[in-house]
Amino acid sequence: MTGAADLPVPVRPRLAVAAEPTPAQFAQWLTDLAFGGAGWPVLLARLAEATGRGCRLVAETGELLATSDGTSGSAVADPGTLRGDRVRCVDGWLGRSVPVGSGSRRLGVLLLAEPVGTGQLDYARAAVTALLIEAVRREPPQPPAPVGADGLLLALRDGSGDRSPAGQADLVRAAAAYRWRLDQPHAAVALGYTGTQRRRWASALTWLDRPVLADGRLGWTLLQGDAEREVARLRGRLEQIVGAGQVRVAGGRSVTGPAATPDSFRDARLLLRLLLRRSPAAAESAELPFERAGLAQLLLAVPHERLRWYVDRHLGPIAQRDDLLRTLDHWLATGGSRQAVSEQLHLHRNSVGYRVGLIKRLLGVDPLHPSTAAVLRTALVARELLIVAADGG
Repeated sequence: MTGAADLPVPVRPRLAVAAEPTPAQFAQWLTDLAFGGAGWPVLLARLAEATGRGCRLVAETGELLATSDGTSGSAVADPGTLRGDRVRCVDGWLGRSVPVGSGSRRLGVLLLAEPVGTGQLDYARAAVTALLIEAVRREPPQPPAPVGADGLLLALRDGSGDRSPAGQADLVRAAAAYRWRLDQPHAAVALGYTGTQRRRWASALTWLDRPVLADGRLGWTLLQGDAEREVARLRGRLEQIVGAGQVRVAGGRSVTGPAATPDSFRDARLLLRLLLRRSPAAAESAELPFERAGLAQLLLAVPHERLRWYVDRHLGPIAQRDDLLRTLDHWLATGGSRQAVSEQLHLHRNSVGYRVGLIKRLLGVDPLHPSTAAVLRTALVARELLIVAADGG
């Protein structure tokens, strides 16, 4: 690797966020710098400005990679000391240690000159992703990733693998190489990107701690364990790189055995499309693990022709009126609050009342009657599933 003494002292860009950014803002800003070509000295200099403490980046071997002032410094004599909270360099310089790594990637440690407070340490941790991005840039070209991971995920997603018992056993063995136990409960995950920087999205997918089948703005992978926690973690990790509010993550049902995995991928695909149809403003609109899918959990398993019959039976008279369908959806969700619907749909209260009256006349029922409300809510969800399925699901 290149030593700190070989690196040029960079021009110092100005911080494009508030004078005292939050650690999350600082992390995003440093990530933008790294993708823009900033090297370790620039990133460390910006960290030093934010914390008021000198910084050193040290490889796992003890080699000094860069310093915050762009000058050379002393390395660490015993790499074993890098595992401690505090690390002393050969010249006596003492720094608080922050590991720099992600998944199987291990670069070394970031050292922040002591004494270090909690807030300063938060900024140091926020710099890790940007430092790793620069580490990848410095690596020599790597051979293409093994076809095995993409081929495996493609076969599991599309159900295109060998369906014989021997073929299924081969899938189980292949998945074990990536720490997936297909003979244990697992779930598919669909990842969606709503931003414009496709290259950054493709790069972000490679930083996840598992293989991902990339497909344009989409990505596909598997998870095991706590599905809701893992879905949130994957979204958070991706948004550290591509920016907040630009990632949607949906999970399929938990299944056991490779023969059932395509069903989980189908669920994840449809739930992701539901997310992409919703307003991007709320954080809860960014994640939809199967466990939180509500009525969709049941309706995903119903044949489309049955769903179509149900929608026609209960929403037929207003099925072509998007304005009435939206009003009905909000009317049910708010328990019949004319004021809330008026605010949500940006309508006059009298317009809401007119639409609700028209819905009652056309459907011949009171939408808020307990038994009727359940039927109509189910029909609305079924209609949404039919729409996203028709988009290519």
